[in-house]
Amino acid sequence: MELLKKIAIWTKRRKAEDPEPSLYLYKDDTQKRRVIFITLLDVGSEGIVEIIERTSQKFQNTYRIVYVTDSVDFLVFRERHATFEYIPSLSEQKAHAGTLDWPGYLKARWELLLTKWQPEQILAYGLNVDRFIANAARLGSADAR
Repeated sequence: MELLKKIAIWTKRRKAEDPEPSLYLYKDDTQKRRVIFITLLDVGSEGIVEIIERTSQKFQNTYRIVYVTDSVDFLVFRERHATFEYIPSLSEQKAHAGTLDWPGYLKARWELLLTKWQPEQILAYGLNVDRFIANAARLGSADAR
């Protein structure tokens, strides 16, 4: 009987020490960090490296940085262990002009990214998202002629 009491006390103490349940399979501290989006839309590849290095130095201790890019050179981001999201560039949109409503797709994609990451701040290099989507709309209207 005494052994059962000790087990019960130990079990209660153990439960109190357990961390709160989590939905993450591999939980890490970065999931609690605030997120900043840094958009790199219509930025040359040589500029991307410098922007990643400077923004990493400035924000990596206070924010989880997510780069939103139209560059297909993913290696630049991977070499620097940077989190990134891809949005098709204007040249990709031109190449596949008749296959998709690009302005509608880009708006939906942007909303999805905002919902997924919930950034506190957005810092734009090159075109901001609104101008990028407006360029896609102009591209679509030019193709319709």
